[in-house]
Amino acid sequence: MYNVLKLIQRGESRMQLDWNFCLSVVTVVIAIIALLQTKQQIKLSNKQHLFDERIENYGIAIGLIQLYEKNRDFFDENEDDKAMLSISYWFELMTNNTYLEQIASVIKNPLKQPDHKEFLVKLEMLSSVATKIELLFNKKEATLLSEFVFCYQKSLMIMYQYQILLDDMKKAAQDHQWTFEECQQKMGEDQQRDQVHTILNALKKAYTMLEQENVNEKIKKQIKLK
Repeated sequence: MYNVLKLIQRGESRMQLDWNFCLSVVTVVIAIIALLQTKQQIKLSNKQHLFDERIENYGIAIGLIQLYEKNRDFFDENEDDKAMLSISYWFELMTNNTYLEQIASVIKNPLKQPDHKEFLVKLEMLSSVATKIELLFNKKEATLLSEFVFCYQKSLMIMYQYQILLDDMKKAAQDHQWTFEECQQKMGEDQQRDQVHTILNALKKAYTMLEQENVNEKIKKQIKLK
């Protein structure tokens, strides 16, 4: 009888050991599954974040492209040797979308706060968009799209600076009784105008490259949540 009880105890002990072992294995398996699920969730989250970032910055760039396409003929009408008296109108055309509309009025009162600060902040944001595009997308199309956004930002700045010059010329004409031609000569209007033409030509070239390389379609193919 004693031997029987002893055997039963040994069996129960062995079963307890087996159960503990099984429980340990199950715990490890559950932990591994949880780890794999977490890893997959992080991977999906990262992909979703990349997708969202691409959509956001691509959308801003496309908005600029559409504005340029709609208004580029106005820039070609101006002769290189004439003052750009319609520069404020051009600026308003180039800021006529939901992303840029809040800075459209800055051209009417340059250097006045708070519009001036908002304008500078928006330019910094455009610069950031251009940089992000080159990091978020791949290949040549990323560089070309980034370059277009940079050129667009520079165009807004140089147009703003030229309008400041026109306002200064108007004031100088009143203060010193100068003619418009005298203001041009004394205040370096032709040099500033040349800079405007240079940057607008760079923007035109950047846009042409987008068309030639079919950048829009290539960028679209990269925006995929796989």
